[in-house]
Amino acid sequence: MQISHLRIKGFKSFALDSEEIPLKNKLSAFIGLNSSGKTTALESLRKLFGSSLSERMLVREDFHIGKDEDPNTIEERELSIEVKIQFSDEDSEQEAVVLYFGDMVIDAQGQDPYIRIRLEAQWKKSEIQPDGEVEFQTFFIKVADNEEESTEDKVVLKSHLRHLIQILYVPAIRKPSEQIKYASGSILYRILRKIQWNDAFKVEFDGKIQEINESFKGLDEFGVIDDVIKSVWGRFHKDKRYRDTALGFSSSTSDEILKKLEIKFSPTGTHKQFQIHELGDGYRSMFYLTLVCALLEIEEKLANESDDDSLEATRPLLTILAIEEPENHIAPQLLGRVVKILNKISEQHHSQVLLSSHTPSIVKRIDPESILHFRITDSYESEVNEIILPKKEDEAYKYIKQAINNYPEIYFARLVVIGEGDTEEVIFNKFMEIEEVDFDDNIITFAPLGHRFVNHIWKLLETLHIPYITLLDLDLERHGGGWGRVKYALNQLIEIGVDKNQLLVLKDKSIFSDERLESMHDFELDKRNVEIMYMWINRLNTYDVYFSQPLDLDFLMLQNYTDFYKKAIPKNGGPKIPDATTSPVKFKEKVEAGIKATLKSDSATGDTYSEEDKELMIWYNYHFLGRGKPTTHILALSKMTDDEIKESTPDLFKTLFNRIQELLVE
Repeated sequence: MQISHLRIKGFKSFALDSEEIPLKNKLSAFIGLNSSGKTTALESLRKLFGSSLSERMLVREDFHIGKDEDPNTIEERELSIEVKIQFSDEDSEQEAVVLYFGDMVIDAQGQDPYIRIRLEAQWKKSEIQPDGEVEFQTFFIKVADNEEESTEDKVVLKSHLRHLIQILYVPAIRKPSEQIKYASGSILYRILRKIQWNDAFKVEFDGKIQEINESFKGLDEFGVIDDVIKSVWGRFHKDKRYRDTALGFSSSTSDEILKKLEIKFSPTGTHKQFQIHELGDGYRSMFYLTLVCALLEIEEKLANESDDDSLEATRPLLTILAIEEPENHIAPQLLGRVVKILNKISEQHHSQVLLSSHTPSIVKRIDPESILHFRITDSYESEVNEIILPKKEDEAYKYIKQAINNYPEIYFARLVVIGEGDTEEVIFNKFMEIEEVDFDDNIITFAPLGHRFVNHIWKLLETLHIPYITLLDLDLERHGGGWGRVKYALNQLIEIGVDKNQLLVLKDKSIFSDERLESMHDFELDKRNVEIMYMWINRLNTYDVYFSQPLDLDFLMLQNYTDFYKKAIPKNGGPKIPDATTSPVKFKEKVEAGIKATLKSDSATGDTYSEEDKELMIWYNYHFLGRGKPTTHILALSKMTDDEIKESTPDLFKTLFNRIQELLVE
C-alpha cells in the first residue's frame, strides 16, 4: 500500500479550495521556507491515522481563516483531509487487497484500483462552549475521483481498519530520550511488545523474582531495614488493612521489567558504557531512526516466520514515517547517512516516508521527482507544486536534474539570479556589499545555470513562483555570439510560453516572422544591424534577461576598472606589449593576436569593437584565458576601495540591482 495523493482542504494554512499533494515515490520530501505549510501537511496525516484520540483530535485553531477574515464573524467552518491509497502488484501485498477489496474504486475499465479515505470535520460557534464545538468523522469514499459524489458514497471507516495504517510522527523540536525510552506508543515499546510471552516463561520468570527477594532477605542489613520500616509505619496508623510492610522487588510482570530495560553503548573510550541520555543530540536522533528501521524489519520478519494468525491480523499494512527536519541536531557530514536510513525505511514493503526540510544538504540528496515545494501565497495560503523536469528521453533531463541537485538553494530563494559561471558569483557578491543588498537577509540565491537548457530552469522557477533575473554573455563576434545569443534568449522565452505577439512585435506593429528568427544568427554585424541588435537586447531586458556586453562580464569589468586589472599581476608578470610608437608593427601583431584569442577565431577582426577595446583584448587574453577568472577578479577587487568600485560601477549593474530591489518589493 502507498499513499499516492494527499488532499487538504480548510486545514490550518490550507485554503477552503482543496490542495492536492501527489506522492509519487515511497519517500517524499516537503520543502520550502518557514511557515509555508510543510508541518501542517505532515500533521494532517496524524489527524487521519493517529493511534490515539488525542492525536486525531481537532480544535478551532485547526480550521482555516482567510487573510482578511474576522474570526469573530465566522459562524461555522469545514475542513477535510483525504488520502488516495494505491496497491502494488506484488504478492506480498495481497492481504491488504483482501481487507480493502470491498472499498476499492477505479477511474475506468482496465485502470488500477485504489481506495479513498477522508476525514471530514465541522466547527460551529457555540453559546455554551467558548471555543465552539467540533464534530469529525472518517469515511471510505466509495466513488472514483472522476465521478460525482453523493451522501450514499460515504461509509464510516471502522477503527480496526484505521489501525492497520500507523503513523510514526517525529516533530522538529524533539526529545530523543523520551521518544526512545520504553513507554506506550514509543518505538522501543512497539518493538518489545513483539515478544510472545508463553506461560512456561512467565512461571519461571515469577520464580526468579521470588528467588531474588528471598536472597535479599538473607542479608542481615536488609532485615534490619525491613524491620525498622515496619515498626515506624505501625506508629503512624492503626488501620489493619495496611498493617504489614515487606521490602522487595515488586516488578513481577514482563511489562514492569521491560520498563527497566535500557540500551547501552560501548566501547566509549571510558571505563563505563554510555546510556542514551549521555549521547549527543545528533546520535540520539540517528538512533531513533535506527529503531524505526528495526521496528519495520522486525514486523516484516516476524510476520513471515510466524504461524500465528493473530500476529498477522494486528500487523500494520502501512507504516508512515512522518519526520520533520531530519537534519536537526545532526552534523552536516552525517546527513548522507540519515538519508540512507530513510531510504532504507521507505524500501520496506509496508512503509512510506514523508519528510520536511529547508536544508540544501538534505534536499540535494533527494530525487527531485520526490520533492514537493511549499510556498505561502499573498493570501497567506499554502500552495504546493511539483518539481518540473524535462521528459526523461530529452537530452536536457540529466543536465537539469544534476544542475538543481548541485544548487538546491534555488528552492528556498525569494529571488534567483541566474548567471553563466563563477565570475558572475564573485562579482555579484562584491557588488552586493557595495549596493548594500544582503543576499542572505533577502534570501537571494545566485545559480550559474545560464548555459544550455536555461528555459527548463525558467520553467521550474515559474512553476514554483520564484522570481528570477538572468545575466548572459553577449559574446559579440564569437562563434554563436551576438545575434546568436539574442536568438537563443528569444527562443528560450518562447519555450516557456511567452506571448510571441508581444515578444516579437516590431515598430510598425508587424510580428517578426519565424523564418527571420530562425536565420537571426546569420545576420550581418554592420553598424546598423548592431544598433538593431541592441534594440532587441533592450526588449529582452523587459523580460528580465540581460547581457554582459559587448563580450562578457570579464571584459566588462576590465573596461570599467582597467588600471586596477593592469595592476593585478604578480611581480615581473603581465603581458609583454611592444611600444605602439617605437614598434608599431609588433604592437599591431600583438593586438591582432589578442583579438583572435579573445574572440576565439583565427579570422576574427574585432570590427565592432573600439580601438581601446581591441588593445584591452591583450589583457583579457592574459588575465582570463591563461589564468583563473575568479582569482583575477578577487585580486583586482581587493586593490579597490568601495568608493572606487562604486564610482565606476557599470551601468549594467546599476540596472540589475535596481531590478533586484523592485522584485524584492513585489
